[in-house]
Amino acid sequence: MSTSEILQQLETCAQILMAPPNNISATDRTKAEEVFLNFQKTKAPFKLCREMMEITQNQFVLFQIGACLKCAIIREWSLLGVEQSSALFNYLFDYVNRRPLDQYVVEEMMLVNAIILKRIDIEELSKDQSETSKTMIASLFIIIKNPAASVQMRINACTAIIRILSEYSTLSYNSDYGLSWYSHLNAKRSFEKRNLKDIFSGAIEVLYGQIKMPEEIRRSNDNIKLSAKLIRICEMVLTWNMESFSFITGYFIKARDRIESQMFNPPNDWFKFIIDGNLISFFFEMYLSFRSIDPNLLHSSLTCLTQLSTMVCIRHEMSLRVKFSETFMQNTISLCNMIMDVISLHEVQFLSNMFNSICIYLRSHVVIDECNPALTKQFIDTMIKFTCKVLLESVKIKTRFDEDDFDKCNQSIEYLMNSVMIIVKLTHYDRRMHEEVHGPSLNQNEQITLQELCLWTKPLFETYLRVHLSEPEGLLSLACFKDDDEIQEFEEDDIGKFREQMIAIGSIGQVDLRSTIDTITQLMIMKLQQFEACITAMNMKAEDKMLQWMRISEDIHWILMISTYIFTSYAENDIPTEVVDLSIKASADIQATMAALQNGDFTRPNIDPVVRYFIVILKLVQMEKQLLENNMIQWVSPQVSYTLTYFVSRFLHIYLVPPEYESDQSVMSLSLNSCFGADSPNVKNLINFFLDHMETKFLTMSSETQVLELSSEGLRVFCEFRDRIKLLHECASLHRLLQRFPIDPNFRKLNSAVRRDMYNVFIIVFAQNQDVVIDPLINLYQTFREHLRAGQRELIQEEFLIIVDFTMGISSGTTSNTFNHVWRKFLLPFYNELPEVLRVMHKCSIVVQAILELLFHLSTCFSIYFKEEDSLAFYKTAVAIFTEYALHTKDTFSLDATRLEEMQAEFISILKFLNDLSNQDIFLFFTNPSLTSSLNQTIGQVVITSLNIIMPLMNDQLLENQRLCALYYKLLEFISQDTDRFKGFPIKLFESYLKCVEYAFRANNIPNEIKAIGFKILVQLGYQTAESSEPSEEILKFLRPFFQIIIEFIFCELVRNNDLILRDAVAMALYSLVRCFRQSYQDIIRELMRFINDPPIEDRICRTLFSIVEEVGLNSRYNAARLTFKKRFSEFINQLHSMLTLR
Repeated sequence: MSTSEILQQLETCAQILMAPPNNISATDRTKAEEVFLNFQKTKAPFKLCREMMEITQNQFVLFQIGACLKCAIIREWSLLGVEQSSALFNYLFDYVNRRPLDQYVVEEMMLVNAIILKRIDIEELSKDQSETSKTMIASLFIIIKNPAASVQMRINACTAIIRILSEYSTLSYNSDYGLSWYSHLNAKRSFEKRNLKDIFSGAIEVLYGQIKMPEEIRRSNDNIKLSAKLIRICEMVLTWNMESFSFITGYFIKARDRIESQMFNPPNDWFKFIIDGNLISFFFEMYLSFRSIDPNLLHSSLTCLTQLSTMVCIRHEMSLRVKFSETFMQNTISLCNMIMDVISLHEVQFLSNMFNSICIYLRSHVVIDECNPALTKQFIDTMIKFTCKVLLESVKIKTRFDEDDFDKCNQSIEYLMNSVMIIVKLTHYDRRMHEEVHGPSLNQNEQITLQELCLWTKPLFETYLRVHLSEPEGLLSLACFKDDDEIQEFEEDDIGKFREQMIAIGSIGQVDLRSTIDTITQLMIMKLQQFEACITAMNMKAEDKMLQWMRISEDIHWILMISTYIFTSYAENDIPTEVVDLSIKASADIQATMAALQNGDFTRPNIDPVVRYFIVILKLVQMEKQLLENNMIQWVSPQVSYTLTYFVSRFLHIYLVPPEYESDQSVMSLSLNSCFGADSPNVKNLINFFLDHMETKFLTMSSETQVLELSSEGLRVFCEFRDRIKLLHECASLHRLLQRFPIDPNFRKLNSAVRRDMYNVFIIVFAQNQDVVIDPLINLYQTFREHLRAGQRELIQEEFLIIVDFTMGISSGTTSNTFNHVWRKFLLPFYNELPEVLRVMHKCSIVVQAILELLFHLSTCFSIYFKEEDSLAFYKTAVAIFTEYALHTKDTFSLDATRLEEMQAEFISILKFLNDLSNQDIFLFFTNPSLTSSLNQTIGQVVITSLNIIMPLMNDQLLENQRLCALYYKLLEFISQDTDRFKGFPIKLFESYLKCVEYAFRANNIPNEIKAIGFKILVQLGYQTAESSEPSEEILKFLRPFFQIIIEFIFCELVRNNDLILRDAVAMALYSLVRCFRQSYQDIIRELMRFINDPPIEDRICRTLFSIVEEVGLNSRYNAARLTFKKRFSEFINQLHSMLTLR
């Protein structure tokens, strides 16, 4: 076809593709797409493309011509010379400047130029030359800097620079077109050293001229476009990943570059350029200059500022680090003063992020004490005012019920609160710890004092508190609660959602702790009074009463959340030093404090302020308990109940009977120790009080599973220490709970996690008298057996699930001292009944899953305690369970989605058990080496026997579950690690085993991680077979077909795949097979290569592959050989892609 005919065909197809969908049939559209795909495969299209570019005006055709040139450059680079490619570079740039083109066409043409420049660069680097690319970039910047050039030409030059930056970055690379990571990273490092700084400085130079223009010129459309391109160049440089990597870590780089906000980490020579060039002030000036002109310029300018604030400077001298900090602080202060009253939410997000970056810099670069004290204080003051401003704005947003804006504002608050917390930590906590170790600082007069810090933190804390409370104490109007059903239906965990803010406000509140505690105590007392008045009000409309109740409950919820993080440290499990210090300095009347605690009287004077707040909380607990007991559960908010339970759990864990080795009694507050220490007369009453409250919740709030789970978990964590266990043993309330749990239907219907936690507690507390825990379960078990024999399935199911939960709780709490009695008397007889239960209840998936989960749980809890005969008996029963399961499962497969999910859950439990079992030999080696060899053999036999049972049940539907699939292939990998395990394998089983391995390579739904495991299995089999003095003929027979599978995988998947881990796994599998078939591997591979149907290509590929094997050798040291083979194989894959693409 002539050029005009080809162009006419392309333009016709372009009209089809660009037409409305309802005007063109799907067949015509598909044919048009095929025309363009075939056009991109045109060999040596450079002359043809240039001829068509000079004729056509169709923008879509021009875009496709650019795509064709891009493919041709990559495919046929080795046939082009530097002169020819440079000429094409110049032609394309000249073309976009002299023709009116759409932006997407210009982008594609400039992408071709970027690829040309990079390939020239790589080629010249191999010859120790690198001037052509530098010259090309310099020529582009001559145009960009030339004010006499047309603005469109300058914009196009900027587009070319942006495309070049993108092509060299680690986010966009062409290793899938025959360019290895090693070559790409070499080119990238060279580009960084030679060009990146010049590009950055050139863009800044032109931007400086732009912002100095008169505003009316700066506002012109062309200048806005040019400025946007220049800022984009700066943004790309400031977000550039400048870390150095070797070719091995390419996989890591791809993961690293998915991080949205990387730190700016330039080379050393950049730092003085940035500081001495006053670039920080320039970017602030640029932001202010473009702020009111265009939203896109605003966004990019803020991104540049934020990225610049993350610059890593720790390796530079202190004076430069200080100058960087002070410059940023000074400009931030000026900026906030200028725009604080008119700032947009979009700007708030960026500025809060920038505040956070500056504070992180002050912390990580150890410069805060070296900076100008007056400037530092002014910066902190501005940050506090800005934070308060954003907090107040959040109230307006919440009133508008704009969830998106509220989430953005909330994220900004999180950044700002974290920033203030960093400053508090640097100027208060860290300095105090330093002075405790090294003595007072010599420069104390200029440091931030505690009084100054209090002047900042107190209004911030109060503002934060007020924006979350209702009027009149807070700022939220009643309208904010009309559509808020969260307090009635517990849908979202605020403790998790606001955790970062709570940690920060806790640290901030601890600075002026006395004021903070006084404030929250008064507020909580006031809210409890309002709550009591609300629910007892008789003359209030139901709607108004409910609205008032919601408002007060929400307030209590927030005060509880905040106070939890004031009285406890999130990352630590001891009483905060600030709380202890306050309690000591309060010099409270200890007897009065103890009496107030005993009587629940928080109005008494001269009592410890910390204990006073806890008394108020006890009052809240009592109120909730009374409401539940009096059938007034409608006035108990699940959200408040959850937050209260969280506070109580933390209080129990940290304050009540603190462990001696965690609390240094010499600095412990006498008031706190007298009220909550192990010897306090109040402690037993408090424990009984909390247990009674928990019992009431169990009886009345069974539907609020999260509240009850948190309660039982809190009790389980509480009973970790000896003094607490002793006190719990003496508590009548816990004895009552133990008696009621196995017989009272209200307790038995509690959810699974609660039942397990409680029996974990029971077996720990009553370890000296285990029968009081076990005997009721034995009775329950005997009843269960009677129902089992009678075939009463509904009763069996309910009773069995209860016994399983109790059993798992006991198992988790059993120690080496209690194991033997618990195991012999109860657990072993019950465990031995499991195959029979499975036989009767095999159609009930929930029972089947419970049996399999219990099997895994008992194995993980007790394998360390088993004697050898116990292990044999345990595993024998496990095999019986799997046999029974297989017997009733093999004929129950269906396409029903529910049944499929059930079976996937069942198989996951089985595979978890077998995988855990396969790893136990490592653990046994350290705990009981004498048993290792015999148990190793036993474990291997159990795993193989079990695999023989479940493997016929496995199918592709089950393997669609990613977790199940990973566990299954991990188990197959364990089997392959010792070929002795295959001895005695039935041939059909071994064949099934290898078919599963083959399935991993052929199935579309199997991820690369599983494919890699499949190749590792081949590596193990091949290695052990090759190392054997007499290789098994059966194994060799089954391994040979994997040559074809590997070759097909290389051509169909690996040549298009950039996963370096997978590539290494394939290399090792191939090398292992070659070592197994030393004499015949060449004939096998040549035979398989005939599918290419091109003898010269076949021969070239074979010779390349064989040369790698000969270079590495088959008799050399395996570890050294495999590293060499992996490297050479990776190069072979790159060459193969280029070879096939060119063909």
